[in-house]
Amino acid sequence: MSAMERNRGKYRAAVIGLGKIGLGFDVPPQPLAQSHVGAIVRCPDIELVAGVGVRQEQGDQLATLAPEAKFYLSLDEMLGGHELDIVCICTPSHVRYEVVEKVLRGSAVKLIFLEKPVATSLPEAERIIELAAQYDCQVIVNLSRRWNDSIRGIRDAVEEQRYGKLRNVHLRYTRGIYNYGSHMFDLVRFTTGSMTQVQTLRQVPTTGDAREDWCYSFLFTLDRDGASGYAEAFDDRDYVIFEMELYFERGKIELLLGGDEIRYHEAIPHPMIPGFSLLTFAYAEDRLLAKSSNMQNAFFHLTDVLQGGATPVSTLADGVYPMHVAEALLESHRGGGAVVAVKSGQ
Repeated sequence: MSAMERNRGKYRAAVIGLGKIGLGFDVPPQPLAQSHVGAIVRCPDIELVAGVGVRQEQGDQLATLAPEAKFYLSLDEMLGGHELDIVCICTPSHVRYEVVEKVLRGSAVKLIFLEKPVATSLPEAERIIELAAQYDCQVIVNLSRRWNDSIRGIRDAVEEQRYGKLRNVHLRYTRGIYNYGSHMFDLVRFTTGSMTQVQTLRQVPTTGDAREDWCYSFLFTLDRDGASGYAEAFDDRDYVIFEMELYFERGKIELLLGGDEIRYHEAIPHPMIPGFSLLTFAYAEDRLLAKSSNMQNAFFHLTDVLQGGATPVSTLADGVYPMHVAEALLESHRGGGAVVAVKSGQ
């Protein structure tokens, strides 16, 4: 009998790592789920049975959101005390491999929901892929914008060539190539295609420098329509920014305010210059982050994967891809701005 059958039709889940993304973003409780714990307690098909943290204060916070969940300071003790279907791993990336290994070897879990970055280095990420392949367990990476319907709408517009072929991509980001960068690189890949080459132009200081998560302005090429792009890095001590502009033959799509607003523009005949076109605003989708929780959508997707065999939207290979981009950027910077090919990792 499955854990779900034993528990009145609910999957049994545990969250390992009760920092901001694991729990803290929902303390105090938010209108929409922002953390793993906050999303699980709102999901009718999942019961949170355990959480693993590093200090008792986290256990006290856990009790405010999920009073029936048991708090542990020991991962081994937690794994020995529960039969689990879902394990969320939200620890710092430098212990990610160790935790994934313990979970796979110490439980019969069917699905691991893994925070990004997947690991601290590409070799370590590849070791996680090799390890996961030895077990009957799916690993889904939390590339959060993949759970958003409006982001999928951008991808559909690109696939349908609603505005013709893609010409150029402009990106604006901060906080390092592994932190915000991992989401940005995946966003580009998910909506338009993979980066095939990168060339760093300059390094921009950010708070990520303290953890050696460097930030670069760089040029890149894509594997779609011969398109190219420019990513501009900003210092997050001025402000946090996460924006994307896609330029097509006959239009433009903008993602603004960290994904809270998406604007669509279309080309129309220029009113004063015959034979030329002018970009004009068509429509916008706004207040997106107040309408839907990407984290909540992720957990609904996890239950679809377990219940009905839905194809995972974000695989372990997807989670590792941004690290290939980051490694290529590091190599380009070390080479004085050399053009470097991005390995596919597939």
